Amino acid sequence: MTQRGEAKSDGESRRGTARATARRLVPLVLAGGALLAVLATRATLEQVDAFDRAQVLVAAGDTRNAVLAWRQALRWHTPWGPRSDAAADALLAVASQAAANDPELAVEALDALRSGLIAARSLYQPRADLVLHVEKTIPALLVRVAERRGDKRDKRDLLARFEAAYARPVGVSTWASAAVSLGFLLWLAGIVMAARFGVDEAGRWQRAGWRWVGMSIGGFACWALALWLA
Repeated sequence: MTQRGEAKSDGESRRGTARATARRLVPLVLAGGALLAVLATRATLEQVDAFDRAQVLVAAGDTRNAVLAWRQALRWHTPWGPRSDAAADALLAVASQAAANDPELAVEALDALRSGLIAARSLYQPRADLVLHVEKTIPALLVRVAERRGDKRDKRDLLARFEAAYARPVGVSTWASAAVSLGFLLWLAGIVMAARFGVDEAGRWQRAGWRWVGMSIGGFACWALALWLA
């Protein structure tokens, strides 16, 4: 009976500890969720504002500044962004309409589309199909722009140079982005968890806190190394 009683007591103690830990984690989870919600809301509102500004500009005949505003809308990307596709379609439409008579504007629109989408890349590339389309389309337009500006170099050489330039990878890789994000989260989470669980109610440091300190140091090392290698 004594052994059963001790086992029961140990089990109740572990459950009580687990419940206490869960109660401590709830505020952290809620705070993290609230922060993510604030950031997502801001990104969405900024995207809508930039897109609406572009619509006003294009209605006033200021297409070039509208292109810049559409690019900004693309940069404020979220998976549920309500204006991402509309901004991309608008830039494609400008490029298509301007290609025949104003290749400079067409290049501006396509470059804004590509740079806006690449700037929004994190763990994946939004609308990778459009990025590839631009990289295949824009070199020929750049050759026409060069001709209009009096460039006498061979067209084939120019085209090859532009194609090679747009074929080069830009930005950081998906793996580097993932490593930076993971390292940053572990770094901050380790600090928070060490402060939360590494100190008892009397303010004394607990041995269990060292594991969280180790996690924070490892996260910082991962973050710094990924930034250096990116």
